Amino acid sequence: GMPDRDALLKLFEWLDTPDDKRSPYAPEALKAFPYMDGGLFSERTEIPALDETIRTTIIVDGCQEFDWTNVNPTVFGSIFEGALSHDARRSGGMHYTSPENIHKVIDPLFLDALKAELGQILERPVAGGARTKALRDFQDKLGGLTFLDPACGSGNFLTETYMCLRRLENKVLFELSKDDQSVFVFEDVEKSPVRVSLSRFHGIEINDFACCVARTALWIAEKQADQDTAKVVMRVYDELPLTDYAGVVEGNALRMDWNDVVPASECDYIMGNPPFIGHISRMKNPTLGEDIQNVWGTNQDIDYVSCWYKKAATFLGSKTGSTFAFVSTNSITQGRQPSIIFPSLFDDGWRISFAHRTFVWNSQADDQAHVHVVIIGMDKK
Repeated sequence: GMPDRDALLKLFEWLDTPDDKRSPYAPEALKAFPYMDGGLFSERTEIPALDETIRTTIIVDGCQEFDWTNVNPTVFGSIFEGALSHDARRSGGMHYTSPENIHKVIDPLFLDALKAELGQILERPVAGGARTKALRDFQDKLGGLTFLDPACGSGNFLTETYMCLRRLENKVLFELSKDDQSVFVFEDVEKSPVRVSLSRFHGIEINDFACCVARTALWIAEKQADQDTAKVVMRVYDELPLTDYAGVVEGNALRMDWNDVVPASECDYIMGNPPFIGHISRMKNPTLGEDIQNVWGTNQDIDYVSCWYKKAATFLGSKTGSTFAFVSTNSITQGRQPSIIFPSLFDDGWRISFAHRTFVWNSQADDQAHVHVVIIGMDKK
């Protein structure tokens, strides 16, 4: 056989080769691997020389023992964030968000209302088809919702939201499959019964490695949700190839036009946990001051995180019904800062729709950042 390093390079290249471009003379071992697509293997990765130790670590100690099927995609990112050095994480203000804290944002922002709406639909009588129609409309509504996390890190908010919506949709599909007349609805094999799609989940992240992790976490979430759906509708899915997913964009969210990621007219909810970088670090890093100047039009003595509030409010300005919510250092609610940050938002018709008072942020990564945070949700209702 060829040296292991070459084998891996060939394997990665093979995984990125569509079926119609594949050589019929490839070794059988390679032919066993399906085309992955989705851009997962399109980057040519630097692979170091593999010695016996690395080989053993990968084959014997690592991959074989661990069952990746049930890995929680929301936690997946923190495994990799742990691999980034403490300094790299701290300077970028990156903090992994626990599922519990994510729900403090997404539940009041949209999830509670969606669950309540489904609950009311399920109380309708089955006879007459009104319940079935309401279920279908609700499923279409779920599939039409569009999300943006403009500081998405390794994708925790996006994956958790995606999984929650797919669970709701699976409930809908289960209810539809119980109603007699819908048994034949899923027979159209070409058409997936799923409406909730990754294409409506958008993120912006400045760290290219975190972008890759976020995309991968979303794919894992999609595959797991597909397996659950398959159990409900009694049908096997084509697991691969992955659909090309360009939803997570690398860039500085404060310097780019969010419309290039998702048009404001299509965006329903903006949420996330923008970097915890206090105003102190601006002295060390002048570009942060420039970002604040850029967003607020003045280099005020305010926290970096305030830029996301301003930018989200401006971005969603003309769209009625859109809302946003962020986790932020609690400094933006104390001292002089509120009088600088909030009047311009209030003048534009925004109001605080829900909030969590200060609590200590606990991140899952080893290095627990002892930051005190608030959560603020805003809408124009």
